[in-house]
Amino acid sequence: MKLVDNLPPAFKRYEKMLGVLDFAVFDEANGTEEEILSAIPQVLRHSNSFDAARLRLLGCKRIRESAFFGEWYDPDSGNLLKVGNYRAADGSELQNPTLKKLDGVKIMSGASSCPEPGAGGEFAYAFSNPPYGLQARPSEVQAVFAEVRDFILPPAHRGEICDWSNPRLSEVSDYFAAGMEWWGVFLFSIHIPAIDRLTIIAGSTTD
Repeated sequence: MKLVDNLPPAFKRYEKMLGVLDFAVFDEANGTEEEILSAIPQVLRHSNSFDAARLRLLGCKRIRESAFFGEWYDPDSGNLLKVGNYRAADGSELQNPTLKKLDGVKIMSGASSCPEPGAGGEFAYAFSNPPYGLQARPSEVQAVFAEVRDFILPPAHRGEICDWSNPRLSEVSDYFAAGMEWWGVFLFSIHIPAIDRLTIIAGSTTD
């Protein structure tokens, strides 16, 4: 298993937008539990602890793409959503608008609740909705998301998605302590058998 140093430009663009998810990608990966547990520490930035035995006990769930992406994603169009009811400056009411249609739209009121920390899934929410928002136009966020999505889950190949998210992840690593406060904690592994690629995704932050 070999760590990929040069990821597609979309990952760097996401980082510059102040995205809070962390990614680590490996080639020549078989996707075994042992490999996944050995790969996870590579993505836990600024962490001082990782208990692989504890994570093994907490376990993971094999999930479908629909659960992985969650409510903030429309699978039919491939668009990110801004879940909730909002009022724009021009007086129009918006319900779960797609992100790419929000360029130049000033939202005056409205809100949406955060997923329960550790409940699982909701990658689209975690990607597009950090506590202070992404520093980019909504349409640019959509474009970067689409590129990242198609890299970690290539449309032509089957992916094996494991969700390691859990309300007790702070027992595994101090990386997950911040997200337990309210925004959430996320930990996924995605293996693409046809190309021997393993992606680890982690997220945890607060305001």
